[in-house]
Amino acid sequence: MRQLARAIAVAALSAGLTAGGTALVTAPAEAKTWVGPTADPQVDPLEDLDEFENRILARINKARVGAGLKRVRQFHSCVDGYSEGWARQIKKTGVLAHRDQVKVLNGCDLQWTGETLVRGAGLTPGTAVAAWLDSASHHAVIMKKRARWAGIGVRIDGEGRVIGVLNFGDPT
Repeated sequence: MRQLARAIAVAALSAGLTAGGTALVTAPAEAKTWVGPTADPQVDPLEDLDEFENRILARINKARVGAGLKRVRQFHSCVDGYSEGWARQIKKTGVLAHRDQVKVLNGCDLQWTGETLVRGAGLTPGTAVAAWLDSASHHAVIMKKRARWAGIGVRIDGEGRVIGVLNFGDPT
């Protein structure tokens, strides 16, 4: 594992309403079940951001199972659309801040949502998940029993820093 070249900036959990931000994506409520993301060791996750996302979700599911929780097995296009859109917004503006979670709740017809953000130079899927798990508020989102639907967006900004946006949601 590479060392971080700079400190990882981890944003605080948006527990409820967070001011600012706008919804960038509204997608139809559609979900598919998958066995779980699989990492391809032959692919450089910095060259293929989908692979970066797969590795993040695989590590999160490993941590959830280790804590006696179920894997998140629903990839939800609406939740993912919000994650992807917010990662693009952070890349564009440079502002690492949570969006108004009511937009995600209403846009994806959810009863609960949680969001975690991470940004850093030299960031890997492993260091991103480790940073989230080392933060009490982010750990709470990742380990929430209600986490059923997942979405994640990863971008690399103009300074070479990886930006990660993870959203979990529950429709019930």
